[in-house]
Amino acid sequence: MHPSESARALSRFERVLKYIHDHLHEPLSVPVLAECGGWSRWQLQRIFADCTGLSVAQYVRELRLSQAAEALLMTRRRQLDIALTYGFQSETSYSRSFTPRGGCSPGVYRQRGRRSGLRTPLPVDIGALPPAELLPRFPQIRIEWRPAFEVVGLPAEIGGLFSTSPDFSATVPRLWRSLHDGMGGLHGLPLIGVLDTRKSAEAEGTLIYWAGIERHLAANAEHLERLRVPAQEYAVISFCGPLPALAEAVLWVIEHWLPRSAYRGHYGYDLELYPPGFDPASRRCRMEYWIPVEPTLTAR
Repeated sequence: MHPSESARALSRFERVLKYIHDHLHEPLSVPVLAECGGWSRWQLQRIFADCTGLSVAQYVRELRLSQAAEALLMTRRRQLDIALTYGFQSETSYSRSFTPRGGCSPGVYRQRGRRSGLRTPLPVDIGALPPAELLPRFPQIRIEWRPAFEVVGLPAEIGGLFSTSPDFSATVPRLWRSLHDGMGGLHGLPLIGVLDTRKSAEAEGTLIYWAGIERHLAANAEHLERLRVPAQEYAVISFCGPLPALAEAVLWVIEHWLPRSAYRGHYGYDLELYPPGFDPASRRCRMEYWIPVEPTLTAR
């Protein structure tokens, strides 16, 4: 697609997203959304799937369920009122749809008070989107709560993204090589990087990075150091691409997504979750980056 044609398509897609977000509490149909973007129904479905990996119906459903889950935690409204607000015909149909997504019934979810699997709206401001080489699809950040856990591994001081002398691109790979050499047998296990950012503001961007593995998965780890990460809510970005682009993707989340979201970040423990068999040399690395956040609104 020619650059000018691509820009026009994005502008039209922007209109469709804005219409969805502005009318989420109302019935939404593909013909109406297609007309909003100036496409046929087939074109809308194809472009929406290419950009997001979801169908229009899937995106609307996930967003409604996520906002209904947020309403459970942040308001005292009746479950029936929440169900009707977000397009469900009854409390029963709402509960039936909610339970697979939330992992429990709406009532239990509210009582538990922890966010799980919440999908945030895609950015409507196309100018705030990251370059396609960082994230080939529009990023839909999700919100997750994670309980406290222990990591065993090797820590080192590094210059982070906001350091006057960033050196993480050289220091972090060396740390992982040292962990692999010292333990062995890590290839089939999920690995976790932890960034202790609690003092980075005073230390001009310097922070402690841990290359590690969750303690309950580690064998013969007596020679490694331990770190306890407290329970926390996180904004989670699913990354797929060349590993050197991860830093730019994280920077986009911090500088563009967070200020437009209903959350604020804070200094704590960032997490890098790597699946078993992770290959850092791949052009399509898949991993997740978790940033500590808290809602900007209080329950009402």
